[in-house]
Formats: sequence, C-alpha cells, structure tokens
Amino acid sequence: MLIRQKLEILDSTLREGEQTPGVSFTVKQKITLAKQLDIFGVDFIELGHPAVSPDVYEGVEALNDLSLNAKKMAHGRASKSDINDVVAIGVEWMGIFFGTSPLSLKHKFNVTKSEALKRIQFAVEYGKDKGLKLRFTAEDASRTELDYLIQVGQLVQNSGVDRFSLADTVGCLTPTKTKILVSRLVAELDIPVHVHCHNDFGMATANALSALEAGAQCVDVAVNGLGERCGLPPLAEIVVALTNLYKINGKWDLGMIPELTKMVDSFTKLDSNVNQPIVGKNAFTHKAGLHVKAVVIEPKSYEAISPESLKRKRHFVIDKFTGKSALKNRLNHLGISVSPKELDCLLIEIKFHPDKLNWDDNELISLTKSQEIKL
Repeated sequence: MLIRQKLEILDSTLREGEQTPGVSFTVKQKITLAKQLDIFGVDFIELGHPAVSPDVYEGVEALNDLSLNAKKMAHGRASKSDINDVVAIGVEWMGIFFGTSPLSLKHKFNVTKSEALKRIQFAVEYGKDKGLKLRFTAEDASRTELDYLIQVGQLVQNSGVDRFSLADTVGCLTPTKTKILVSRLVAELDIPVHVHCHNDFGMATANALSALEAGAQCVDVAVNGLGERCGLPPLAEIVVALTNLYKINGKWDLGMIPELTKMVDSFTKLDSNVNQPIVGKNAFTHKAGLHVKAVVIEPKSYEAISPESLKRKRHFVIDKFTGKSALKNRLNHLGISVSPKELDCLLIEIKFHPDKLNWDDNELISLTKSQEIKL
C-alpha cells in the first residue's frame, strides 16, 4: 500500500510530450490542453523549456498567463541563461536538471563529480536568489552511484531546493529496484521526492507506482504516454490504477480521460503504436538537442538497449528541438561543411519553423544553399 496519502501528478505532455518525434503543438493547442488538464485535476503542469525555440518560449509565456489551479512549472538546464528565461517570463516553479551518472558527467559535461556538485549548487542558489521555487532533477539517476546521488540530493536540499526528482532517463529500472532506490532517497531527504520514469522496457507505469509505494510524492506523466523514444507513464494508467488498485480518492475527473486522449490524438496524429517499447518506430529515435549531442558521442547516454542488437538503427530528428551538435552531425553525413556562423543561421531558421516536424536530407540541402545566398 502507499505510504503517502498526499500524492501529486505532474503532467508533462506540453514539455516532454512535445519531444515525441513528429509532435509540435501550436500555442493555441497548448492553451486548450492546459485548461483541460487543469479541470481534470493534475497538480503540476510542465509548460515547456523556453530556450528550445521562439515558439516554445511564446507558449510558456501564454500558458503562464492562464489562471489555473495547477502549479505551473517551466523546464530548463542548470544554467544562468535558462534560469534567467524563466525569471523573465515570471513562472513560479522551475524544474532544473543536470545529469549525474558517470556517462553524463563524462560524455555530456566532461566534468568531475566535484565540479558537477559546484555547478549544481551554483544553479540552485542562483535560482533561489531569483525567487524561484525549484525542483532539481538528477537526470539518469537510475545509473548514478547511490552514494553520489544521495550527496547530490543533500546538496540541493541544503542549497534551498524545494523538490528533488529522480529521473530513470533510459527506462532501465525495475519495480523492485525503483522501490529500493526511492526508499533510500526518501529516508535521506526532508523534501518531497518526485520520479520521472521512461518506458523503454515497458515498465514506466509499474516503476512509477512502485516509487509511490516507496514514499515518492509526485510522478511525471503524459497524456497517451508521449515523450522521448517510448515516452512516459500514460496519465490514464497512473490515475486509474491509483483509483482502482490503491483506492486513492483523488480529485481526478476520470470521465475526462477519453476526451483528453482524443484531443491529444487529434493534435499529434500519431500512430498509436509509434512509441511502443522495443519495436515501435520511435524506440531508438532521438529528438531533443541535448539527447542527440550525447548519443553522437556515446549512444549509451540515452539508450539502455542497443538498436544494433535488435537489427535496428537509431534515428535523429531535425526540428525545433535540434541543437548545434545534431545539425552539424547531420550535415557532416551529407558531406556539407559549414562555418560556426552559418550553422547558427541554419539553426535559427529551423527553430523559426515549428510546423516542420522533421527536416529531411533534401530539405536541409536546400536550406543550406538558400542560406549561402543570404550570407
């Protein structure tokens, strides 16, 4: 049974959900969905990562202006620039993240453990000095040494963070391991613990429920289980399980689930099997710029399963979430060499076309030629 009766649901459809390959919500769609999620009864709504692109920034601004019962949370890196974006918009809550596993420290940041702690502490203290309520997420927590993870948790707690989140970034936990990990962190910290589970092995819902059993207070979900690769625990599965299996008397309007499902289906127009673990089209497809940058250097950074072992190939999506590394990597494969200035111009052009769900090779070649003319 659940230890905590005060359970919370953070819906990340508008942030992580939009990182699903082939998905880009309009600002109008985001507003409509946020209002419905609020009526449904989620506790947090993650608005987006303002630094991604102009339209995401605009969306976070518009969503923050809504009068909602749910707490609004913006997403960003543990960096001054991302924190400044959120402060400028005026969002009350911010979720900042930093990869804490050996893979993240080596291949994403090229820092030592002690250097990472200094960067994390600086970001938390900077955000708190700016008046933000903060949730710190240890990205790839499930592959982080437990002692170091506890050290990170205690550091951010002592630095003033309001919530601590464990991210199973590549979905490699099991319910048993989840319970052990979360129980330990709950015992070591005095602030609420959140969990962010991915579905690469099809266990995101089971792991999220196990985390709640172990004392976590909040779980991240997405309508229809959207998200990077195989996505997050579906909102419907979590709340219906809590209501029927755990007899939790939540404030959720379960009768709205079909409506939310159909709404997101109409906005995304995705095949229902696209995010299926192992065999789905998106199982080895990477979209977020930070993800692609790391995977290019070390695939294990965001893959717990080797696509080659299944005779599959990984794919990188080029769209508004793309970063410089991903774009440069694709251009290199096409035999196109560009200067840093040209790369910046190409990236700006891509980010100003949020309606483009995936730039194919021919479109990138044409874009490069057009930019050469402008330059």
